[in-house]
Amino acid sequence: MKIAIISDIHSNLEALEAVISEIENDKVDKIYCLGDIVGYGPSPNECIDVIKSVTDKVVIGNHDSAVINQTDMMLFNSYARESTEWTRRMIKDENYEYLLNLPLKISDNDLLFVHSTPLIPEDWNYILTQHSAEKHFNYFTEIACFIGHSHRPEMFRSVDQRLIVNVGSIGQPRDGNPKACYVVWDTEANEYELKRKEYDIKAVYKKIVKAGLNEFLGERLMVGR
Repeated sequence: MKIAIISDIHSNLEALEAVISEIENDKVDKIYCLGDIVGYGPSPNECIDVIKSVTDKVVIGNHDSAVINQTDMMLFNSYARESTEWTRRMIKDENYEYLLNLPLKISDNDLLFVHSTPLIPEDWNYILTQHSAEKHFNYFTEIACFIGHSHRPEMFRSVDQRLIVNVGSIGQPRDGNPKACYVVWDTEANEYELKRKEYDIKAVYKKIVKAGLNEFLGERLMVGR
């Protein structure tokens, strides 16, 4: 079986639709989402609607949690706070309820899915280095843990060959590559493949400006930072 793992869509409908089309072409069996469906971008309701229709499992991200007032925006930068407040005004009641009912983590098929970290995921910490990854291997038993949050694809391996895989970001990559990023996991081979997909960034930029969001949120998409 093949599982596509996507994360950090951030209300970028064009990127999400491009990736979903690619996943369908790859004949993937299931799609799991690691959260941050909303925040930063101009299409929160449309992205939630797509996620509801195509995914099998979804966990909540910190931007999703902030929109439903479960996470304090104190640590958010000004762009994140502004876009969160805008999203709160725009989001439909049924989509608010959908975010409200998302879990922090899911274990399935000997795989763990979480937005931030296996240890206290609601603290929204980051795993950015092998050193920081090592303690987190003590907090799950599955063969692999898939995370998002940093918007940068990476892989960390434990001494017993288990993995922590950051799947990158669909809607706002920050590794210097503006293409949407996601991962496909092969459950038989216990291997993953990192995928990149081009999409219409200029269209998203225009929608950001039209929505009254800060232009920087569109400009950064063009450079993947």
